Amino acid sequence: MIHENKNVSLFLLKKGEKMKSDKKIVFFDIDGTIYSYQSGMPKDTIEAIKKLKNNGHIPVICTGRTRCMIYREHLLPGFENIVAGAGTYVEISGEQKFLAELDSHEARKVIDGFLECGFVPLAEGRDHLYLGNDLSGLTKANRHVLKVYEENMKERLLTIDAPDLRASKVSALFTNHSDKKKMIEMFEKDYNIVDHNGNLLELIPKKYNKAKGIQRMIELMNIPLENTYAFGDSMNDIDMLTYVRHGCAMGNSLEEIKARVPFVTEDFDKGGISIGLKQFGLI
Repeated sequence: MIHENKNVSLFLLKKGEKMKSDKKIVFFDIDGTIYSYQSGMPKDTIEAIKKLKNNGHIPVICTGRTRCMIYREHLLPGFENIVAGAGTYVEISGEQKFLAELDSHEARKVIDGFLECGFVPLAEGRDHLYLGNDLSGLTKANRHVLKVYEENMKERLLTIDAPDLRASKVSALFTNHSDKKKMIEMFEKDYNIVDHNGNLLELIPKKYNKAKGIQRMIELMNIPLENTYAFGDSMNDIDMLTYVRHGCAMGNSLEEIKARVPFVTEDFDKGGISIGLKQFGLI
């Protein structure tokens, strides 16, 4: 059940009380929030988001994945609006409204850093994902992740040797000999660095985050901040969850995230999205 953390003061609607405005906008992280590599998207999540949309509200994917890494499966509930690449891309009603990309020299610099520190680079662009060539040291979990990429991306999956590499950010898969500390020391000045459970190390240019993407979208759509909601589970969701008026962490989030976010719901695969949307009075 969704609840308010005691250490965060935020108004929660009383039962039966109506909201001031009819149309709300709700931002959903993908991984660990509405989807997992192992089990896909829960049926109750799909139905809850469809109902949200039928009620006249606006569901939005808000992900660290770049646009090419959003699969058809992720769009099943009827998403038409997307914030991707940790705020480097905004799409409204299927039309690109904003795109930020690293210049080629900077992208290559980060890729080389990952290679030096024993990672498998993943340069993430709007249209393509560029993968490192040496996959021999991948962890067991990341071999499964790579298999999912290959199954869902096919022609969009290129190598880091591609001549016209265009990336909005650069992440990397951990291997059995990755040096995370060295990588952080090399790039923490210019990038926000997020460790996704020892599977993926994500480097986001400090100028961008999910909150910046949300701000850009609601300004373009003329939606007030008071009508914003978000669900997420990882450290790259903190900016989003604390920026919107109603931020909600999934039950499967780290305790550090739960402590910093106003509301917490159940795990993503235990009805968390449906429970949260109902508690907020959106479905």
